[in-house]
Amino acid sequence: MYYPRELIDEIRLQNDIVDVISGYVPLKQKGGSYFGLCPFHNENTPSFSVSADKQLYYCFGCGASGNVISFIMQAENCDFAEAVEKLAQRAHIKLPEPEFSEEMKQEESLKTRLRDMHSAAGRFYYDILQTDEGVKAKDYLDKRKIDPAIRRKFGLGYAPGGKDRLYKHLLSKGYKKADILRSGLVLEDKNNGGIKDRFYNRLMFPIFDIRGRAVGFGGRIIDKGEPKYLNSPETIIFNKKQNLYGLNFAKESKKKELILVEGYMDMLTIYQAGFKNVAASLGTAFNREHTRTIKNVATDIILIFDSDEAGTKAALRAIPVLVSGGFRVKVVQVPDGKDPDEFIKQNGSAAFAKLLVDAESYVTFRIKCAGKNYNLDNTEQKIDYLTEVAKILSEIDSSIERDVYLKEVAAKTGIDGNAIESEILRLRRNESEAFRKKSEAERKRLYESGGAFVSGAKGTLQAQQNLLFICATNLTAYRKIKQFMSPEDYIDGVYIKLAEIIYRMNDEDEKIVPADMVNFFTTVEEQKRVSEVFSVKFNYENVRELEKALTEEIVLLNKTKADYLSRNASSAEDIQKVIEIKKNLTQINIVLGDHY
Repeated sequence: MYYPRELIDEIRLQNDIVDVISGYVPLKQKGGSYFGLCPFHNENTPSFSVSADKQLYYCFGCGASGNVISFIMQAENCDFAEAVEKLAQRAHIKLPEPEFSEEMKQEESLKTRLRDMHSAAGRFYYDILQTDEGVKAKDYLDKRKIDPAIRRKFGLGYAPGGKDRLYKHLLSKGYKKADILRSGLVLEDKNNGGIKDRFYNRLMFPIFDIRGRAVGFGGRIIDKGEPKYLNSPETIIFNKKQNLYGLNFAKESKKKELILVEGYMDMLTIYQAGFKNVAASLGTAFNREHTRTIKNVATDIILIFDSDEAGTKAALRAIPVLVSGGFRVKVVQVPDGKDPDEFIKQNGSAAFAKLLVDAESYVTFRIKCAGKNYNLDNTEQKIDYLTEVAKILSEIDSSIERDVYLKEVAAKTGIDGNAIESEILRLRRNESEAFRKKSEAERKRLYESGGAFVSGAKGTLQAQQNLLFICATNLTAYRKIKQFMSPEDYIDGVYIKLAEIIYRMNDEDEKIVPADMVNFFTTVEEQKRVSEVFSVKFNYENVRELEKALTEEIVLLNKTKADYLSRNASSAEDIQKVIEIKKNLTQINIVLGDHY
């Protein structure tokens, strides 16, 4: 789905990036830029820069960058079209009906077919569960006390034995072989030829995206075998790093507190016990993409992982990701080494509700976990413990919050709180100074040092960025570069597309606005790559330095391409192409002339 380019540019123009971002992050002006704490990673020292002139933002800490549309996509966890709609509404611009390019139509059509196919597969598995073939799976669900109503609501099913039962079923429904293979529900049987089902003899858990559309499956083995749990592979509609099991149902609860657990059965049991605001991971560690997915669902998180060593480690890994995502985080460890499913079955929902009420702060949890690694009766180990605790507390911005935990630790260890506070302040000063130096060095590299043109080529990535920047901002240099570099001579796919756009606009005498270049790309990652090209201010000593740098970088990219073709040559034509490229390397020489 897309809107006319002129309309998107107008929406961007009517939404000043400083005004928009100021609604999310307090900004302070320093020179021609504005700085604040990055909303996309946890930091104490402002490293988030917003350029009013370029209408671009850049974080020196985590590398997040883009224009105002990119920012809304990241901050609101939405796609390009949704971000455009939000900004249009903000600027009181009425949008026409969106249009679709032929490529986008085909992609959306494929996504629709794959989602429909997953729904059909879900019905197939559900129906099999109701037959005699599904008796073992039903017995397992009976044993785990999962009510029939919950089985229906979540669409639980059974993948039967046999090589290609689902595959044949989908063919009978009119789905094409190529699409069925793309779905991840089946795979090619390399041993015996043909196609085989990915899931068989497994209890099936349909996975829905945040909008309630079937996008994948998780399967638990019923008989003996490995792996115990198997998930669908990554596809055009399914990404394990973005989806959580049951999040679509948790969203319906309208609660701003989300219970996060590890497994399917824990999630179902908690939901069945009346706690509708629960979701589970899909066998992957929590990451930034997960936090963006749940940002519009919840503000508070209660982590409930198994209380064994593996569960504790998983919780400790998840905490910094969630905290840096802006969530208030608490932790529950089920007593006696039980998991939530077992605890609820033995003690009931009221007892579980009390566990949630008594959930401890993630800081308390981290301090408690640290204490298990030290013998506090040993002086040296007590010192090591307090040093680790000081580091944990140094990460807390609120001095009041730090003071509460500091007093608890001091009382527990018998150590003067002032000594611990001194260590905390020392660590915070050191962290701030280290970060300041790193940020200043990065700012200097990007805005003051003159970039790569002072020292020549510094790798293919920077060479592409440098050449594209000059092509977009210097028409004379562009005409010289074009003689030796066509768009397809760039290496990175995003930069090939960007080169095509810049070359076309130059040839048609269109004005190139950096912030508008970002709008030609619709994913956050692509927009980040493009905005990086325009985040650098190039200063060079003289024309000769510029000529030398451009020549070196064009030679580097052509040589890199020749090396790649040489390694992958499969015909005489490929070899001849390599010979031609290498032959022409010696002829590359950018001369801008004294009049430049």
